[in-house]
Amino acid sequence: MELFPQNRSTIGYLALVVLLAAGLAIGLALFALQARAPLAHAEFTVAAGEGVECPVGSGAPTCFRFDVMNTGAGAGRLECIVAPQGDGDGSAVFTASGEDRYLSAGAVPVEATYPLYTEVTQTAGSTQVEEPAVACREAP
Repeated sequence: MELFPQNRSTIGYLALVVLLAAGLAIGLALFALQARAPLAHAEFTVAAGEGVECPVGSGAPTCFRFDVMNTGAGAGRLECIVAPQGDGDGSAVFTASGEDRYLSAGAVPVEATYPLYTEVTQTAGSTQVEEPAVACREAP
């Protein structure tokens, strides 16, 4: 068995074998890049709160709506935390979860706006309710 057949040019045959090997290597490298996990992550921007009416039966005197937008390059689950402003024993919770932490059920698409509602109770003896602080990130 001969490595190079006699009816083909040795240089031309060798060049074709090298091109085939290079093509296979490039193809495998591209496949490996596609098979990896996506590099795009979600980034969430929280807009200023807007005072809204509280749901019937919530028991909270003041409620706020925060629009959260995915400004990142990929979809991701939304995780947010809310905290009352100022000192004292006031409280702030998300209406959807009833807690100070919220985790979306699914991924929020890129450029999608997700409204979050909060219920705020003022500190004892206070007559003023301040807008709570809301911070969001992509859930791990």
